[in-house]
Amino acid sequence: MTFRRVAALADVWNGDLLPITLDGIKVLVVKIEDAVHAYEDRCAHLGAQLSNGALDGRVLTCAVHHWQYDATTGRGINPASACLTRFAVEIRDGIIFVDPEVRL
Repeated sequence: MTFRRVAALADVWNGDLLPITLDGIKVLVVKIEDAVHAYEDRCAHLGAQLSNGALDGRVLTCAVHHWQYDATTGRGINPASACLTRFAVEIRDGIIFVDPEVRL
């Protein structure tokens, strides 16, 4: 596992969508209810960047065709069969780390 430093936890607010690139992979970091989640920054439908979408509570909506995901699990809401690629996340000493090589 190769965790990469992303940001200070205090700099990412609840409800934030933080797009980053780690090792050439576009990653979307989401903070919800003080928990941090990381996904590949692409919609399962046609690959549009989810960071251009909207987050309402736990619902992440793609800006292009409005596919929706539970941002705490990556599972599809509409359609339910869709699923995002998740990455491993660790919080150490107030710093968010993501491993772009470990897909969950």
